[in-house]
Amino acid sequence: MLIFLYGADTFRLSRKLEQIVAEYNGRSKGLDFAVFDGADNRQDIFFTGLRQRSLFGEKKFFIVKNPIANKNFKEGLLDGMDEIAASVHNILFYQEGKVLKADRFLKAMAKHGQAQEFLPLDGVRLEQWIAREFAELGHSEGASIAPVLALRAGNDLWHVYNEIQKIVHFAAGRRITAVDVEKNVCAISSNNIFQTVDAIADRSKKRAIEMIKRHVQKGDHPLYLLTMIAAQFKNLLLVKSCVSAGAVRLGIHPYVFSKSVRQARQFDLDQLKEYYRQIRQTDFDIKTGKIDASAGLDLLIAAM
Repeated sequence: MLIFLYGADTFRLSRKLEQIVAEYNGRSKGLDFAVFDGADNRQDIFFTGLRQRSLFGEKKFFIVKNPIANKNFKEGLLDGMDEIAASVHNILFYQEGKVLKADRFLKAMAKHGQAQEFLPLDGVRLEQWIAREFAELGHSEGASIAPVLALRAGNDLWHVYNEIQKIVHFAAGRRITAVDVEKNVCAISSNNIFQTVDAIADRSKKRAIEMIKRHVQKGDHPLYLLTMIAAQFKNLLLVKSCVSAGAVRLGIHPYVFSKSVRQARQFDLDQLKEYYRQIRQTDFDIKTGKIDASAGLDLLIAAM
């Protein structure tokens, strides 16, 4: 098995990863399982693991996250693609974000294995997804309220899924109506995320954790909060690295850009890179079941 999962829709992307990992663990009890990070640029460790044979000849399962994040790591994979393709082991490459159609790694994976992209949903496809999520929770009326929820919650599936859970809980078994959606659906405030990041920057860990807990108590899923924090730290990295490029060239909303410029002054570049690495590692550990979402978020804030 050789698979490449990638895309901007990190919710469905992570869910697919969780599904594959769960199926493997169910068959093998988690034996011969290893995770590599391309951002570390250690293709030598990956290939060493690939060439090692199990004592009883079992197939191993390797997850390689960020395979194209580091140019040298990516080139190493491309140079060794014949060996990777010929391996008897299960190898899954996992990349969050957009990958260009012309990317050589994507083309190689499409040739030798399976490549699946997870694009953001909108329109009818978003409404169909919402309806299926409601149906999974025992509410066949999801199709009738999906347009209202899509309009109010947008297409960030972390947020939409969180709102679906809240609506179902509120309904307590009765049929859900559009009025329920209008009463209960609310978007998380970007200002609150700025305040949480401010608390982290000010080394006010206790205040940051308290703010996170308030979000969770309101019903916001820890992974959604982590996604929002990750997005803001990514903005801080962009601003810190090339503030002169301006909001438009960096692809950041002017309001977010101005707030990020102020926040970025409280960090040095290496510090931001390390925090962003910790955030991504926590995100990956939660999605692969290594740690509980709430505990992982608390531990992350405490370590920053």
